[in-house]
Amino acid sequence: MQVILAILIVMISLNGIKPFSVQKDSNWDNSIKIYDLNWPADAASIKKIPKHNTIYFFFDAIVDILPYNFTEPFEKCEIIRFSGGSVKSIHINPKLDDIFLYNTSTENVIIKPDMFYKLRAFRCEDTKLTQIPENINRLKHLKILNLKFNLIEIVQMDQLNGLDNLEELQLSFNKIKHIYSDGPVSLPSLKSMYLDRNRLQHFDVCNWNMPSLSHLNLQVNNLTHFAIYQFPTLQALRIYENPVNCAWTDSLKNTSIRLYSRTSCDEKSVGAFELDCPPTNHQLKQQISSVSDRMQKLKTCCKI
Repeated sequence: MQVILAILIVMISLNGIKPFSVQKDSNWDNSIKIYDLNWPADAASIKKIPKHNTIYFFFDAIVDILPYNFTEPFEKCEIIRFSGGSVKSIHINPKLDDIFLYNTSTENVIIKPDMFYKLRAFRCEDTKLTQIPENINRLKHLKILNLKFNLIEIVQMDQLNGLDNLEELQLSFNKIKHIYSDGPVSLPSLKSMYLDRNRLQHFDVCNWNMPSLSHLNLQVNNLTHFAIYQFPTLQALRIYENPVNCAWTDSLKNTSIRLYSRTSCDEKSVGAFELDCPPTNHQLKQQISSVSDRMQKLKTCCKI
């Protein structure tokens, strides 16, 4: 019986559509592989797929819009992965723990602002995303956000506020020219950030609060410097193939930061730079208040 279940073929013939097949995955426990699914054409036959597995791998699926309740027939499903084919748009299912899209030509990720999501890892690699998905900060439990090999040009960092559990942000191999924020950015759990192989010329981090960031990858961009001490726990900085300012790199030699750079600094890169950010208005007010308190204590002391 197990041999029969190991390879389960589901044949469907609807208007000449290629039939999809289902196979038990020998590499992963409690997982199923589905080949050549066509949605919604195959919706009536999806119940023939085993429903008690936790992981579902879809290969070369053709999907216009994947609804958020797509996995409802799979009662114990926690993880779905799509590889190849086409998944143009996907609604994030609030019950899933892990979603992975790879080489699926995905253009749109829909996250509803009024839903509670369990998702801990979202990977959308080598697709056609042009921006960070709207309402991404509704994924409160998210630990891994991987959007590498896409077409993203602009990143608004404060769009990520609320992702207090995020530990890894992967934006490598995009076309990012500009990263900005309209206000403070807070990612308290972020440990690793990957922005390598983009088109960055300016890296303004002065509104960023990332007290746990230890690894930052900026290699293959067009950066000369940035306010590196905005990241107090930074341990490793990869900055290969950037026209970095020589004086800036020299200033880091006696720090605990491991600087990874095979190329020498750019002698032509000149101009002023700051290792630290200037104090914010709030910080200035705190400093003024602190000075005022000390002055008041001195006056009180002198009167006595």
